[in-house]
Amino acid sequence: MTRVLVIRFGSLGDLCLLAWPLAGLAGRVAGRPHVTVAVKAAHAPLLAGAPGVDEVAALRGAGLAALRELAGELGRQRFDLVLDAHGVLRSHLLCLLLGRRPAARIAKDTAARLALLRARRRGTCGAAPPSAALGRTMLQRLDEVFAPLAVAAPGAALLQAGGAPLRPVPAAAAARPRRLGLVPGARWDAKRWPDAHWAALLRDFRARADAPVEIFVGEQERAWFPGGALARAAGELPDVTVSAGLPLPALAARLASCRVVVTNDSGLLHLSEAAGTPVLALFGPTVRAFGYFPLLPGSRVLEIALDCRPCSRNGRRPCWRRDLACLERIAPSDALAALLAMPAWRDAETPESSRA
Repeated sequence: MTRVLVIRFGSLGDLCLLAWPLAGLAGRVAGRPHVTVAVKAAHAPLLAGAPGVDEVAALRGAGLAALRELAGELGRQRFDLVLDAHGVLRSHLLCLLLGRRPAARIAKDTAARLALLRARRRGTCGAAPPSAALGRTMLQRLDEVFAPLAVAAPGAALLQAGGAPLRPVPAAAAARPRRLGLVPGARWDAKRWPDAHWAALLRDFRARADAPVEIFVGEQERAWFPGGALARAAGELPDVTVSAGLPLPALAARLASCRVVVTNDSGLLHLSEAAGTPVLALFGPTVRAFGYFPLLPGSRVLEIALDCRPCSRNGRRPCWRRDLACLERIAPSDALAALLAMPAWRDAETPESSRA
């Protein structure tokens, strides 16, 4: 059996996107390879037992000592192939410590993103992307990493077949609860739709739809969510629950139980889709050309065309205009209209539908 090591030390969204080619590979290769995935310790539970993953090797720390410890663990195994699906300093160092040259390494688009940002500053963002490296999805670039296994685009094939890596057998639409999920958080503040907008969407939705709502918050939201407008609205309305601090496998299961998830550009966007749930995504400082737009055909995106977009590679920088216009101008009424028009939600609005 071919033994393969896949390295990906990225964020939650990165790991969710990697799950697509891993699951697709599992169903398309005769004599499926034994796959070990090296990830950050915080994300290890998500991929443990996921389709196409046989072992998870956890990086426990951020320094060189942690890399050496991981290299020591992995060095006791004999891998036929090493695939670097991250292409950053840490993955390079791990390969060096293992004494292995990767059979494939992901193509990076950092230079192209910076060129697009420079074009924005020159006021030429309306022109074609400065490089062909932009416009390709992360899934396409991850699929290419698995080319040494002689299988073409395993993640794209799974997507086209209607599967999802964290729920490989698609559930019938009628069998899914009529629950709406809301994800008001994001790693960076500049990527968060305003709290008052979330509260307005929740109130308007509950006035229009007789369906439960589940709000998902994590550690990063604990500082601002409890005293905010959305939290107050959630406390005043019936059939609204707040799920906080769920372990990743449990969180994926809850997201999978929703008909639609409304979300910022965040890791839970990709976790929702990996669990098979379409999203209504709210994009501000980041853009489609960066390759992280939703994948599922039933997902939708709301964004405002502004000359200042994109303003940073990942949304980390604060809004230089100080008004967050790219997200502020996405009206709650427009979000509600887009949500109710989504096929996944529209098909749920039947007289015989009942609360979950």
